[in-house]
Amino acid sequence: MAFDLEEALQRFPLPDGLTDVTLNLGQCATALNVSPPRISAYLQQGLPVLSRGSNGKEYEFRLSEVHAWKRWDEAEKQRRVDEAEQNALQHSLLFRNLDEDDEGSRGLTAAEIAQEADADYKRNKAAELRGELTRTSRVREVFEEVLAEFRNQVTTLVDFAELEFGLKPDQVDKMQRRCDAALVAARHNLDRAYPAAVEPINRAEHRA
Repeated sequence: MAFDLEEALQRFPLPDGLTDVTLNLGQCATALNVSPPRISAYLQQGLPVLSRGSNGKEYEFRLSEVHAWKRWDEAEKQRRVDEAEQNALQHSLLFRNLDEDDEGSRGLTAAEIAQEADADYKRNKAAELRGELTRTSRVREVFEEVLAEFRNQVTTLVDFAELEFGLKPDQVDKMQRRCDAALVAARHNLDRAYPAAVEPINRAEHRA
């Protein structure tokens, strides 16, 4: 989605207690927690600017505008990651066709399939009570918590590396793409391993 300053200001106003002020380039970098060279890259990406520096005149930025732009940019990056994750999940579903590929279910009557399902349910329930089996839903919950922390760390890694190691704009862009790809891959692998928190069904109870 193309950046719209007015919409961004409405969606992402300054936090309560902050006064909207005019910033120079160094102050803008401090406000966004990035290095001054990174601001040059942001300008190429559409960062709002009140006045471009020239002939000894400093750049001028409005705090509310750079705040709204940064939040908008983060939201758009997250939207693209989520969209890629969803597309990856939908694509993986194309390769899941257990009803057709499950050789063990061919030739069985509906009653026989129900009996096998009931037997599987009882075995799984007994194993769960003994602590030998953990529900997929619980395993997925744990991995979701791990993935959430992983996402938090990765999304702040680029700016940290830029400040800590003085990365150039092209290096920052490469690192950003790499981090985004890592998030997509992590989500895809989780969804592939645990596609849904499906509880075992007691067929006898279901028919009742």
